Amino acid sequence: MNRLMSLLAIAALVACASSQRPVLRDLPLDATFANQPADAEQAEPVGRFWTRFGDSQLDGLVTRAIESNHDVRIAIANLQEARSLARDADARRWPQANVVASAGRVRDRSGPSRELYVVGLDVAWEADFFGRLAGAQDAAAADVRAGEAQLQEVQLSLTAEVARTYFDLRGLQERLRVSQASLKTQEAVLRLVQARHDSGRGVALDVERARTLTATTAAGIPVIEAALARSRHRLAVLCGRAPVVLDAELADARPLPGLRTVPLGGIGSPESLLLRRPDVRVALHEAEAAAARVGVARSALFPQIILGGAIGQNASRLGNLLDGESYVYNLGASLVWNLLDFGRVRAQIAAADARGAAALAAWERTVLTALEETESALATYTRTQQQAQQLFDAARAAEAASRIARARFDAGVIDFLVVLDAEREALAARDRLALSQASAATSLVTVYKALAGGWAS
Repeated sequence: MNRLMSLLAIAALVACASSQRPVLRDLPLDATFANQPADAEQAEPVGRFWTRFGDSQLDGLVTRAIESNHDVRIAIANLQEARSLARDADARRWPQANVVASAGRVRDRSGPSRELYVVGLDVAWEADFFGRLAGAQDAAAADVRAGEAQLQEVQLSLTAEVARTYFDLRGLQERLRVSQASLKTQEAVLRLVQARHDSGRGVALDVERARTLTATTAAGIPVIEAALARSRHRLAVLCGRAPVVLDAELADARPLPGLRTVPLGGIGSPESLLLRRPDVRVALHEAEAAAARVGVARSALFPQIILGGAIGQNASRLGNLLDGESYVYNLGASLVWNLLDFGRVRAQIAAADARGAAALAAWERTVLTALEETESALATYTRTQQQAQQLFDAARAAEAASRIARARFDAGVIDFLVVLDAEREALAARDRLALSQASAATSLVTVYKALAGGWAS
């Protein structure tokens, strides 16, 4: 709880830095999530969640994605930029020295023009009495922390997207298998009905009904194949490759994970969630940076004091530069204070205040969104597990009904229309089961993403 109070205190300081002084609303947090499953543990979530599915191909895809995905590379480059700018802000607090060398011709009222050669060293140091450089340094450091959290957020989102797309692919492969198997069965039934009709023991209506069901099932297969191609292309691009590169590798069907053997495990608490989620940390560090820049803007109301001087050699002839008499130096201080700017500085302060208020509101929104996503993910996960079990029972019942209907039709007890209805329902039940199994797998991935457990870049 102390860490969370520190988090809220930082946000309160951000609010105080704004002239509008937005009030940080209380965020009462329960000890547990309202929608957590009964078998959930209070331990902190584990990292590398994708390894819990026990699928080596998924592990390999995630590894390639983290290494080569373009969003990750962009986030790394942005972090490197932030670190470079932070080093620049640190360096500005130290004296700056420049070597100076010049040659030219000068003239004043005392006489004719003459040559002047100068070589020396200029030193300048800004006395940061009013916090301009310190504020810029704090803002740059906050930008680095935000960049680090942003990289982690991109990596977490990427792994979740790879896992979701992978399970969608496996679900589509199962749907394709079911449709192709059903098509073979329906084609066999069509041949049987056609033979009965040809022998005078059937009717043409039964033949056309069987042909309609067969054609309808066959028409659905290209749609599934197109969705499979899109999933393969998406996985390849997520891995930073050309769209068709993984087609051969992902062509063979694999079963979806047996989710009963993949326990949810630890989910932590709402309090630890806010400390763990990278997007919450990004928003907080951006608010810190905005607050620091408010101080930088306010420092423009005060004078800028620079200490410095120069030491070197001045001579009218190049050969005299090393003479002792050409040695010169000057030391001193300068003060620059804005006298008249027609409200420019105060306008910049007001703009910085507004940016700080917006950053604080964005942090509050991100906190609420993180809680919402987690509660919704847990609720969806629980319901999809229940749905998958119920659809499994329904598919078994539909298969049994289809077998009974065919047997009774062969015995001449029922009309062929009953067989067709049973076949259609069996196909639909198997298709719904494949969809629900893929949905159950992706819902578990969504839970792991929302929990952001144990992630380390």
